[in-house]
Amino acid sequence: MARYKITVVTGNVDSAGTDANVYIQLVGELGKADPLPRKIRLDNQYDNFERGRTDSFTVDAPDLTTLSEIIIGHDNSGSHPGWFLDRVFIRNEDRGLDWTGRANRWLARDEEDGRTEVRLPAVRGRDHRR
Repeated sequence: MARYKITVVTGNVDSAGTDANVYIQLVGELGKADPLPRKIRLDNQYDNFERGRTDSFTVDAPDLTTLSEIIIGHDNSGSHPGWFLDRVFIRNEDRGLDWTGRANRWLARDEEDGRTEVRLPAVRGRDHRR
């Protein structure tokens, strides 16, 4: 097991926030044996995933060594499920390694391609650009 810090940035566009349940899946070097890694629900005591906000979560998950892909999405629940995801940062706290997944897109049934989940390449290093 490894401890991951997951930081999610919601875009700063009209109606960008979501009330839906957000989940993430980490795919990596040691995660290839599983057909698909388990979904991890991202939740804490705060009102997460609001317009222009950055939310952080700490989770324990299998140590994948190197990340290759970040799958993130929501279950389309709640009164305002549409979500504009800017980007995601992942840090393996045990190994001191960082990855960035840039989305810059809507995850919404009524926007763009109608998908509520996206697969992002996990790029090594932390991208601080807005």
